[in-house]
Amino acid sequence: MGDILSEKTDKPVTKVSGMAYLKHMGVTVLDDDCISVNIFRPGASSLRLNLYRENRLVQQVTIPSLKEVSMDDFFSARLYGEKLVEKLDDYSYDFVADGEHFVNTSAEIITGRESFGKKGKIRARFVNHEYDWDGEKRRLIEPEDMVIYETHVRGFTKHKSSGVKYPGTFAGMIEKLPYLKKLGVNTLFLLPIYDFDELDIRESVTDQKRVNYWGYTGEAYYFAPKASYSSDPLHPGREFKELIKQSHKQGMNIVLDMFFMKKSPDYVLDCLRHYVVNYHVDGFRVMSDFFNANIVRDDPILSHVRFFGYSWEGSVADAQKPMLFEMNDGFKEIARRFVKSDEGQVESFYRGFRAERTGVVKVNYITAHDGFTLRDLISYDIKHNEANGEKNRDGTDYNYSWNCGYEGPTRRKGVLSMRTKQEKNFLVMLLLGLPVPMLLMGDEFGNTQKGNNNAYCQDNSTTWLDWTLLEKNKETYDCVRFLLKLRRELPMFHREAAFSGFDHKGLGAPDISNHSREPWNNNYPYYCRELGILYYGPYLGTKDGKSYYIAFNMHWEAHDFYLPDITKARKWEVILDTAASVRKTPGLNENRTAYHVEARSIVLLECAKESGSSARTSKKGKTKNDSTSDRKHKGVSKPAPGRKSV
Repeated sequence: MGDILSEKTDKPVTKVSGMAYLKHMGVTVLDDDCISVNIFRPGASSLRLNLYRENRLVQQVTIPSLKEVSMDDFFSARLYGEKLVEKLDDYSYDFVADGEHFVNTSAEIITGRESFGKKGKIRARFVNHEYDWDGEKRRLIEPEDMVIYETHVRGFTKHKSSGVKYPGTFAGMIEKLPYLKKLGVNTLFLLPIYDFDELDIRESVTDQKRVNYWGYTGEAYYFAPKASYSSDPLHPGREFKELIKQSHKQGMNIVLDMFFMKKSPDYVLDCLRHYVVNYHVDGFRVMSDFFNANIVRDDPILSHVRFFGYSWEGSVADAQKPMLFEMNDGFKEIARRFVKSDEGQVESFYRGFRAERTGVVKVNYITAHDGFTLRDLISYDIKHNEANGEKNRDGTDYNYSWNCGYEGPTRRKGVLSMRTKQEKNFLVMLLLGLPVPMLLMGDEFGNTQKGNNNAYCQDNSTTWLDWTLLEKNKETYDCVRFLLKLRRELPMFHREAAFSGFDHKGLGAPDISNHSREPWNNNYPYYCRELGILYYGPYLGTKDGKSYYIAFNMHWEAHDFYLPDITKARKWEVILDTAASVRKTPGLNENRTAYHVEARSIVLLECAKESGSSARTSKKGKTKNDSTSDRKHKGVSKPAPGRKSV
């Protein structure tokens, strides 16, 4: 039985039937002619749905409560009308409970915030999730192939230099997907894209007008893609779907940053399922007091995507189907301190660089949105947050940065040369570590926030990527592309089993081992700033059997690193040297037993497998011109049986 509103009317809703489809709260499309409404309003005695067209009230529909089951403040109904869903595409709505206007928190399109930083009358719009996903080719990227790119939808293309048709939007990001593909990243980690209130921000102590640029606000319409991030603000969901579809066609995944404040577990899970089912999102970082990873592992929908967090202690790990990714925040501090030559960092850095945990995938990063950019990390000793309107009191004072001899922009060649080398050192540490790397947007071409390490309230050139830097800092961009190419090609990043640190198959050396300047010596005094890492070829599962050795010299003086004696031929070749541009002499000595690693630099070498021919030897059997080296390192040139790296 239904309540007939009108026999002849041009109003969209013509019939109301009590007791809706109760599976989803809010407003849900059931078919072309019917929608359901389920609203819980604590303490309310009445509820009305207002329908607007071009900001004019067109129809008011009373929604009955479930008072027959003693639920007086739960309102539920089915609304009918011929081609109702099609007609409602032109309408917005809100609810009125006992005279108070509001929009349900699960609304999927929000109006009134079409222009970023400006606020009008907040209402919702009806959404039809029909969309042509044909040709999408969605697949989850395997952890060993994953390279994450943290980005802000608005800031990524808002600057006029981006050259896109619709700056600061999902459409603008679609135009830049070929750039990201060429760069070598494949997982886009998006700061909040749901409809948050950017005007929800505390007043500054200097009366400066600010906005909540990042989007981590107390309240938000979590189910609704942000209208001001769309070139079509009335249909932001369609444009967001197009971004995801085109990303998947490029072989990329999309991960959303979700910041829930005081929301029930059911609400959080419903919202996440909404983005997986309706938008084909590939993963989330969920910040909520109530989120439990063990629940989503058994969820029929959410168990098929990835979850990122800072700790998964107590969560059930699954090595066969890894879905939990742990953000290794500690690596950020360790890497920064190691690069700036602090004492006592070698062992901690090694553990972070090779961090692996069965069933949980580690994610390393050195910079993120809430801190210095990479270029600022090598250009500023202290934060410069004066523009935030808090008298430079906001943001951390513990940046572990080094300006290389001058604070901020400079033309001094010595300072610039050191910054270039340090920038490459950071990139090698991030992109050639065993954990999944996360690169901050713009770090690939020297983006700067002019020393601001907490730009949460800056919606301007401070946070908008200046794309002219891509050409100015092409050396940095080329370095990132080269390192990501190495990551795709080198075998240590694509092994099925984790490294053990043992020679568990008796092949002659551990699968991975750590060294000081002398091979097979992994004792690191507090003052030590040098580290060698060997990936032993026979364990890497490749036909060529090549081994790889990476030398980190974070001391302010150059040092000789003696290479592990793993083959007679000693066919060591240089793959990269972050000091190559300033090197005046060859790094390898004549007999390829040692490499002269310049101050504050990193070197990666490869050693070919024995091909049947032995090294050039003297009559006494020693490698030619190498008797001194052999004598000096007698007893440390080969691993002890069963030796384990730390």
